[in-house]
Amino acid sequence: MPVMGLYCSKEKLEQKIEDAVSLLLAAGRQKGRDFGLGPGGCRIEKYPGPPAPVKEEIFWLILSGDSAEETIRAAEGIWDKRPGLQIIFVAGRSEDVFAALPLPFFHIVREYALEQDLSAVFEKIGRMRGREDRWRSFPTKNGMIRVRQKDILYLESDRHEIRLRGAQEDLLVGETLARWEEELKGDGFVRIHKSFLVNLYHVLRLEKDSLVLDAGQRLYISRYRYPEVKRQFEQYIRHLDFL
Repeated sequence: MPVMGLYCSKEKLEQKIEDAVSLLLAAGRQKGRDFGLGPGGCRIEKYPGPPAPVKEEIFWLILSGDSAEETIRAAEGIWDKRPGLQIIFVAGRSEDVFAALPLPFFHIVREYALEQDLSAVFEKIGRMRGREDRWRSFPTKNGMIRVRQKDILYLESDRHEIRLRGAQEDLLVGETLARWEEELKGDGFVRIHKSFLVNLYHVLRLEKDSLVLDAGQRLYISRYRYPEVKRQFEQYIRHLDFL
């Protein structure tokens, strides 16, 4: 079950957030919607706050300190240890929203519009985990084969062969990794290493020298490629707001 962390320095607000999340998930289930989280929804786990490390199983973290400045400092400290962690910023005032906008928060939630904005968070999670199906055609030794784009985890260059690592099966496909990088780069794929082209749809989190996929694989990122991978991952998350 996906885990959503929650740190809030104000006890009443913490309870309000917890209740709002539970109500939104329950309302979604009644309407036959799971926001891409599966039938069990997600589990909320309390985070003791900086400088405590964020557990690896936490995919999203709702963060609210005593002030916007404190919350932003905490977020920056967390990103230093868990780059790319999807942090949801809780803003107490309108000006706090503007202070948070330049930073790569997964979403900004207004305290005074809590349920409405948390609803937008879950809609975004649903888009991220259940984007519209697209198909791609790949040449194989037995002819062309069509694969759902969301079923592609990554493409790997392995001893002059290109392996398509899929959610259900692996395939040997034609062409080169550079060719597929050019073909897929506009659809959420990023080259993280000379041997790997990864579908950002399946990236759960970005770490200091690697990324972790929702299927559990950890793939290492070339040092010189890391800044661009981080930029594209953050851009991909932000782009979901406008889909």
